[in-house]
Amino acid sequence: MDILRGIKTFQVVVEQGSFSKAANQLGVVVSAVSRQVSDLEAHFGCQLLYRTTRAMNLTAEGEYFLEQFGEVVERLDGLAQRADLNKQAISGHIRMSAPSDAEQLGITDLVSVFARQHPGVKVTLMLLNRYVNLVEEGIDLAIRVHELPDSRLVARRYTELNVHFVASADYLAKHGTPQHPKELSSHTCVLDGSTRTPTRWRYFESGAERHVTVSGAIEVNSGKLTADYSATGHGIAYLPDFLVQNHLESGALVTLLESFRAPPAPVSLVYPASRINNPTLSALVRHLLENRSARGT
Repeated sequence: MDILRGIKTFQVVVEQGSFSKAANQLGVVVSAVSRQVSDLEAHFGCQLLYRTTRAMNLTAEGEYFLEQFGEVVERLDGLAQRADLNKQAISGHIRMSAPSDAEQLGITDLVSVFARQHPGVKVTLMLLNRYVNLVEEGIDLAIRVHELPDSRLVARRYTELNVHFVASADYLAKHGTPQHPKELSSHTCVLDGSTRTPTRWRYFESGAERHVTVSGAIEVNSGKLTADYSATGHGIAYLPDFLVQNHLESGALVTLLESFRAPPAPVSLVYPASRINNPTLSALVRHLLENRSARGT
C-alpha cells in the first residue's frame, strides 16, 4: 500500500469526523477511504478508529499514531519544499549589508564561494558602519550584532562573540592596570568609531549591565585598526574576540577586567519576512549557515 497516501487519508478522516466527508474532500468514493484506513491499520497492526453506524472515534493507538503521523508528514513536506527550492534556478540580484570588519567573521569569503557556485547571481555586498533599515533601503540580507529584529524581520543565529577590554603590556607598565571599569574614564583609550557608541563602553557587575564613558587621542572607524593601535601602546580598547585574537596569541595585547565582561553577543543573519520565499536568498542564507566557522556555533 501507499503508506503516505494512507496516512494523509487518515488525517483527513479525523479532521472531518467522518468517512463520507473525507471522501468528498478527497474526491474519491467512501469505500476507497475506508479501504485506505483499513490497510493502514493492517500495516501497523492496530485499530486506529472505533466505527459504529452513528459515530467514529479515535482509539488510544489512533491518538498516538495521529500525533506521530503529523510529525512525519510535516518533515516530508519540508523536505519536498527544500527540494523544490533546489530545483528552481538560483539567480537574480541580492543586496546585502554587513559591518566593515565582516571579513574577520568569514562572511566575505563565503559570499565569494557562493558567487562562484551560482554565476547567475549578482551579490551587492555593502560594508557599512551604520544601522541599516532593510525594508526602507531595499536590503535583502544584513549581518547584525546585538540588534533585535522587529516583527517584519527574520533572524537566524550565525555565531556569537565576546567583547574584551584589551591593552598592550607596554601601556599597562607605563599607566597601570585598571581594577574596575570605572577607572577606564581616567585612562587613554583607542576608540572604534565604527560602533554606534564609541565612547560608551558596556560592562556587567552583580548581574546588571552598566556603562562607563571613555575618551582617547585616537579614533578610527575600523575595529581592526583599533586593535592594531592598541597593540602598539596607544591605549585601552574594547573589541570583539575575532578582532583581537591574533594580538592576544602573539602577546601584543592582554585582556583586562574579565570578571566584568558582558555576556556573549549574538551575530545574526537578518532579512525581511516578505522575502522568506525568495529561493536565491534562501540558498545564500543556507550557504552561510552550513559553512560558517565552527567557533561559536
